[in-house]
Amino acid sequence: MLSTLPHITKYLWAIPTLLLWLTDPDPEREATVRVAPESEVVISGTTNVNQFSCKYNLHELELPIRLTYDEKAQHILFKNARLKLANDCFDCGGKTINKDFRELLQTKQHPEVELKLLYVDPPQPDRQTISVGMEIKIAGVARKYESILNCEQKEGICVKGTLSLKLTDFGLEPPRKVLGMIKVDNDIQVHMALQMNEI
Repeated sequence: MLSTLPHITKYLWAIPTLLLWLTDPDPEREATVRVAPESEVVISGTTNVNQFSCKYNLHELELPIRLTYDEKAQHILFKNARLKLANDCFDCGGKTINKDFRELLQTKQHPEVELKLLYVDPPQPDRQTISVGMEIKIAGVARKYESILNCEQKEGICVKGTLSLKLTDFGLEPPRKVLGMIKVDNDIQVHMALQMNEI
């Protein structure tokens, strides 16, 4: 009879845990945000003779974006937080370089660049940086990255930062132009300054 006491005690300790799980199963939450027009997404890089910078026309993102997220102990996990950026809406400053940029990204087969937010570490009151997990898809190839971004919370949330990528990570060969004399470098940067307001 006494030998069963440890087992009873074990089950009694498990009851509060089970009740807590049933009453607060950590449900998913939803929010709808709008990306403000002063936001920026810029892809930039260099060649052996100059630099290029291709800015996205964010008026294409005026529609609200619906987010589903789960607040865990270590991360805020996101399920459908993604920006789909049409390659044709990047402006590199001229018709020829725009054409070259779209060819580089294989726009006919893969017309969009996709930025997908995977998780965010909860912001700390004494810091203006957050750790962010992202998935970036270029030319149909997705790669995951972790980065530290600046985060300001005034009116809404503003997230700023730059990710360094390599074209070859996405199966893209750095192109050569003008009989091979101009070569695009393998390293590119994706700069983001996203002002998001909940609606």
